[in-house]
Amino acid sequence: MNLKISKILLVTALSSISFISCKKSFLEEPKPGSSVAATDVYATEEGVRSYFNGIYRRLRIQYGTTFDVFGIAHVNLAREVKGLDVMVPDGAAGWFGYDYTHDNREPDYRRTSFTWGIFFDLVNQANNVIDGVTKSATLPEATKARLLGEGRAIRAWSYFELVREFAHAFSENPNTPGVPIYTVPTSSTTTGNPRAKLSENYAMIVEDLEYAVANLGTTRQLKDVINKEVANGLLARVYLEMGNWAKAKTAAQAAKANYPLTASEYSPMVDINKKEVIWGFPQQSDQTIFYGTPSAYFGYTGTVINAFYIDSNFVNSFTSTDIRKATFVSTARTDAKKWLSRKFGTTTNFNDHFVMMRSAEMWLIEAEAKARLGEADAGSILLAVQKNRDPNAVASGNTGQALINEILYEKRKDLYGEIGIGFLDIKRLGLPLVRSSGHPVLYRFNIPANDNRFTLKIPRAEMDANTSLTAADQNP
Repeated sequence: MNLKISKILLVTALSSISFISCKKSFLEEPKPGSSVAATDVYATEEGVRSYFNGIYRRLRIQYGTTFDVFGIAHVNLAREVKGLDVMVPDGAAGWFGYDYTHDNREPDYRRTSFTWGIFFDLVNQANNVIDGVTKSATLPEATKARLLGEGRAIRAWSYFELVREFAHAFSENPNTPGVPIYTVPTSSTTTGNPRAKLSENYAMIVEDLEYAVANLGTTRQLKDVINKEVANGLLARVYLEMGNWAKAKTAAQAAKANYPLTASEYSPMVDINKKEVIWGFPQQSDQTIFYGTPSAYFGYTGTVINAFYIDSNFVNSFTSTDIRKATFVSTARTDAKKWLSRKFGTTTNFNDHFVMMRSAEMWLIEAEAKARLGEADAGSILLAVQKNRDPNAVASGNTGQALINEILYEKRKDLYGEIGIGFLDIKRLGLPLVRSSGHPVLYRFNIPANDNRFTLKIPRAEMDANTSLTAADQNP
């Protein structure tokens, strides 16, 4: 909700993170790189792995005390309700209601400070690893390259999410302001860097991810670790955002190669060990974010908040033989609260996993890229996803823009509730946000393309602490 938060000096806070303790350590927490000798962390691969484990753990813990700022899952949930298919019918009276009404972007609001803070936290932790590994006198060069690849992938992903939130779309104008670039760890004396051009942010993101793809392998202990396939998936998303269709296609093909489409495992989407899942974060029952868990919002039974409902027009777009249709549950009401979703299971102990990337997304990125390149088999790639979900699916025969529109809608159908793909594609492509009659009348928005409401403002705490920023640097 739009309650004001206490000012935090985000620039200096990046280098002095205090990690939330738990009864048991699910994964080791990172020690701040500025206060631990390099011989302690960076002398061995095991030491660096402990640091990485803490970074990944950081992504699934509470960042605040309210139900809308509980780690990476809530970045995605906020994006979901900003779009077309997931609703908060009570508007501002419900959790994520101000995100749903596109009224949660001011510099003093929790959404803004949380989103800026979580990703710049990750940037700084990644820079700690990159700096420590680079300077290590004991790590073999091949090991260094692999660890640097993982660190640079984390940094690239963090910057990609930052520009998605705090800058306008690359397609609108790559020379508009992006976010400050940091390539070395910050400290208590850091005064802050100026906003870079968006094109400069993307150049760094691409360079980091291409390095990661070149130096990472495919083996890992858990799917929360960024490996070569995850790096390719991130690169596919980035190239799609930049309109580099050929490279987006190639990266998506590489990302999905070992992750087959599996209709039988589609729902509930709460386990990162499913064959389609390329990347995700686990939880366990004694170390969860409790009501921050996505199923608490989408859940139709169990311990739930029931804040999120599904647009009836979206529900009706699924055929009766589509396995995804079974994820919707009718409440027997006739208003906007008619449809709930069991895609994320039944909340009983809040130990659902957070799915961050699946092969279906990569299939559909490949299909879009092929369609935009005019390749004849773009429709066949789309149909492969459709028939996996619905054995009775037939090719539409669409070409050109009609085919692209069909692919974009299929992404919404397959990924709804997960990573906010509907809203992200609207912003990426410079499209208007037009909600259907399934939404409450008050929230049937028709927001113009490239509207300022799609972009968060820079937190006031950052504006106050960063001496390189002036009032003119704030987003309008």
